[in-house]
Amino acid sequence: MQTEGHSENESVQNAVERGSCILLLAPSLHSGTEEACLDLLSFDQPHEQDVLWVGYTRSPDACVQDWLTHVGDRPRNMHFVSVGDTTRSTSARGGNDPATGSDDEVVETLANPGDLTGLGITLSEVLQRWGDDGNEVTACFDSLTALLQYADLQTAYKFLHVLTGRFEAAGVTAHFHLDPEACDQQTVSTLTSLFDAVVELDDDGGWTVRSR
Repeated sequence: MQTEGHSENESVQNAVERGSCILLLAPSLHSGTEEACLDLLSFDQPHEQDVLWVGYTRSPDACVQDWLTHVGDRPRNMHFVSVGDTTRSTSARGGNDPATGSDDEVVETLANPGDLTGLGITLSEVLQRWGDDGNEVTACFDSLTALLQYADLQTAYKFLHVLTGRFEAAGVTAHFHLDPEACDQQTVSTLTSLFDAVVELDDDGGWTVRSR
């Protein structure tokens, strides 16, 4: 992988190609992690963008508020897959909302966090529904750290191999959170091989971007 360094205040989005799958290596509670996440997730024209959010720990409401703070406007379509005990949003809905410009804002719950087959089917169905709308699609998977609590490394690797392939085929710019402090180096190295780029928090609080 090629390596390029970035300061804490620079956009990491500019260092990765659109339509790529990105591993975001950073502690979950670091103040810069959320900013990097939203930077990778949001493009210049939110009204021409579909956003897919997979969350194991954060509520859809919290994600919406973070998005609005960072971007200002809602994307055209936003779909949340809340895995396990994630709190369901009370404001998410389907149908056009003239006040926000959002056509489709949906929360879908997957009760069993170990059901990777069900999760894969759910995500594929969302991508199929958006396939012909002409919008750019971004995705956030938060997080692989949580996923690895319910699946061993081999199972997770197979699931992610298929999922990243589906994202690539659909032209999705997707990033996946992983806390390197919560797993061993072998796990990090194994999962890194699946991604087009790795965005990693360095010791100085900046970001190092490695791409193929």
